[in-house]
Amino acid sequence: MVNNNSCRKEEYWLSVVIIGRNAGKRLPALFTSLPDREDFERLYIDSNSEDKSIDIALKQRAKVFLVEKESVYAPATGRYVGTLEAAGRWILYLDSDMVLRKEFLLFLEKLKVENNLPPKTVGFVGRTCNRYVDHNDHVVAGRDYTVLSASEMGATEKWGKPAGYHGGAVLYLRDAVLKAGNWNPAVYQLEELDLCSRIYAKGGILRAVDLPMVDHYTPFLSKWERLRLNFGPKWQEKKLYGAGQVVTAHLRAGSFFALVRFYPYPFLIFTGLLTVPLFVLQQPLVPLIINLLIIAWISFKKKWYYYLVYLGNLLQIFRGLGRYKPFKPQYKRVE
Repeated sequence: MVNNNSCRKEEYWLSVVIIGRNAGKRLPALFTSLPDREDFERLYIDSNSEDKSIDIALKQRAKVFLVEKESVYAPATGRYVGTLEAAGRWILYLDSDMVLRKEFLLFLEKLKVENNLPPKTVGFVGRTCNRYVDHNDHVVAGRDYTVLSASEMGATEKWGKPAGYHGGAVLYLRDAVLKAGNWNPAVYQLEELDLCSRIYAKGGILRAVDLPMVDHYTPFLSKWERLRLNFGPKWQEKKLYGAGQVVTAHLRAGSFFALVRFYPYPFLIFTGLLTVPLFVLQQPLVPLIINLLIIAWISFKKKWYYYLVYLGNLLQIFRGLGRYKPFKPQYKRVE
């Protein structure tokens, strides 16, 4: 087994950490999109694949680490391992079903040569451009702003805007991730939110630049499937209570209010819903007005349907409370 060593010597400017399981179909395109330079290293963290993912990654000169079967848990598990094993100053985290865009490669070159970053900057995120595929793996639709809206991003020449969230594709200073406690390998979902909130609690700032970062090839879902994914207890093999695990982890760490400040939406909805039993009999207009104001505020900050997204988060919080079991993943190097 590999000893978890967070004091790894910095040997590269950039480490690309890729996570995947049975990703052989997508990995070649991802590796082709990556820079091939001496100051960049590639790491592939495999979650017990049954296909030839590991062989493909090895042929692409990646450092490959296999997460032991009993430790295969969620995307954060692989990113946790990748952070420990990376030797770069910066880490670019990618999923195996992504392709890095040339526009972000140019941004990486800009970042490397310029030294005028805004104070406290510890990371960057660009646009995740979803490419929705059908059962035959054909792209049937696309959307260019899926994680953050255009209004939440800033111009590249100004190093973007402070970001309140990011998806699976993100660029962080390795030291900032470790200072925040690394990715939490024991949460099913919202691991990005969990890490980002801890980054901000430590004084770091993630910035969003309005340029394409990755193409993300993901299954097309109908409206009914998206509702089930948002409100249901389970989707295919995924248990949908990661938000509750995140809340439990922060409660145990004493950082719950830092999480609420960073991600207030589901907690604000909960507060609004609490007013219904408190006031509905004596002053029924009070809960109505309060909840309408909450919907209006979320619509102003995001879009109206995000109320439903955060309502689903609230359900996941209740389902996941008490289901958080921290552990250290076991893994080994494959050569």
